[in-house]
Amino acid sequence: MSHIERPRYQCALGGALVTINAIERAVAIVHSAPGCAASADGAATVGAGYWGSTLTDGRATPSTNIIERQVIFGGEERLSEQIASTLDVIDADLYAVITGCMTDIIGDDVRAVVSEFQKQGKPVIVAETGGFKGDSNLGADFIWDAIVTQYLTPGLPKDNRRVNLFGFVPAQDVFWRGNLLELKRLLGRLGITANTFLTPFDDLKDLKDAGRAALNVVFSDVHGVKPAAVFEETHGTPFVSEPLPIGPTATEAFLRRIAARLEIDPARLDEVLAEEKAYYYGFLTPLTDLYTDQDFQRFGVVIGNVNYSYAVTRFIADDLGWIPYLVAVTDLLTDEQRASVVARFEEIPEILRPKLIFETDTDRIKERLNEELASEADPYGSPISPAYVIGSNLDRPLAAELKAGFFGISYPITNRIVTDQYYVGFRGGLRLTTDIVSALVANR
Repeated sequence: MSHIERPRYQCALGGALVTINAIERAVAIVHSAPGCAASADGAATVGAGYWGSTLTDGRATPSTNIIERQVIFGGEERLSEQIASTLDVIDADLYAVITGCMTDIIGDDVRAVVSEFQKQGKPVIVAETGGFKGDSNLGADFIWDAIVTQYLTPGLPKDNRRVNLFGFVPAQDVFWRGNLLELKRLLGRLGITANTFLTPFDDLKDLKDAGRAALNVVFSDVHGVKPAAVFEETHGTPFVSEPLPIGPTATEAFLRRIAARLEIDPARLDEVLAEEKAYYYGFLTPLTDLYTDQDFQRFGVVIGNVNYSYAVTRFIADDLGWIPYLVAVTDLLTDEQRASVVARFEEIPEILRPKLIFETDTDRIKERLNEELASEADPYGSPISPAYVIGSNLDRPLAAELKAGFFGISYPITNRIVTDQYYVGFRGGLRLTTDIVSALVANR
C-alpha cells in the first residue's frame, strides 16, 4: 500500500496562500473549511525557517470558514459576503480568492462570484486551489496563472533591459527572499532591471506592469513554467528556463546566457564577472590549506526539490570538487516533468553524474540509498565514505546513520531563523561553502 510519509511540501492551497502572503499589499481570501488557512500558513512559516508573518496571514487570514450549512446548500453567498467585508476592512491593492478541498468538491462557482466584484473595478482575482489537486508547487502555479490573466495590465510596450524572475515558490524555497535579492543585484550590475515580486521591498505596481519585461527568467525546469507559457501567450513576453545558479561556475554561465539574450555589452559583462570572482576567491583562497590538509572532499548525497537538487549537485561537483553519489528529487512530478529533470542531469559529465531517484517519502529515500550501497558492497568499507548529506531537517537522521556530515538547505528547515540568507550567485556559493565546511570543522 502506498503512503505519504513526512512529505516535503504542502497542498495546493498552501502553495497559493504563501505566495500571496509573500507579495506586499496582497491579501488572500480563503474559501474553505475552518482551519485550512491557519494550518497551511503554520506549516509554511515554521518549515521555512520561521520566516515570520504578515498583516493578514495565519489566523488573521480572511476566510469563509464554511460549515455544514454551506456544504449542503452551497457557499457562494458566504463567499460574496466575505469578499465584501474584506474589501471594507483591509487596505490592500490586490485581493486573491483561493479555494480549499471542500469548496472545490461541492462545486461553488467562485469565478462567477468574483466576476461581480471585478465588474465593479475591484482588484480581486480568483484561483481554484483545492488541496487535493496537487502540492504547494502546483498551487503557486495556479495563483500565478490567475495573476497573469486577471491582474496584469495588457498591451504595455517592452523594455529591453527589464526581466521578470519566476520559478521560486515561497517557503518551498526557504531562501527565496535572499535569493531573489541577490539575483536582482547581479543582473542590476549588468544594467538589467529585475522584477522579483516576492521580497519585502517589491512594489505591487511592478507586478501590475510586469508585461513591460522583455524576458521572463524561470529558475526551474518545472515550477513556474506553465504560468510563464501563459504569460507569453497573454502578454507576448518570451521565457527561458534556467537552473538555479549557485557558485562561480553556474553563475558565470547564467550571466553569459542572459547577457547574450539581452545583448549586454561584453566588456561590461567581463568587468562584472572579474569583480565578482575576485570577491569569491578573495575569501575562498585563504581556506585552501585548511580544505586540503583536513581532506574535506566528500561523496555527496543531495536531497531536495527540483530546483535545489540539480543546482547543489552541480555546485559540489564543479566548485567543491566533490563526487555526487545519489540525488533524490522529492517533488510530485508528472512523467513529462521527470523527463525534463532527467535531461537536465544528463548535462553533468557522465563520470560525475550521480544516481538519480524520484522519491517523496523520507524513509523510502533511505531505503533506496541503502539498496544502492548494498549493490556496491565492499569488504573494506562503505563505497561512499566519507559522505556528506545536503537536504532538509528530515535528513539529519540519515546523515547520522551514515556517519556523514550534514547541512540543511531544503524545506523543511526548522533549526534556524532565515531572513535575508541566500545561496545563489558568487556570494551565495561562498556562503554555502562556508556553511558546509563549517559543519565539518565543528564535528572534528
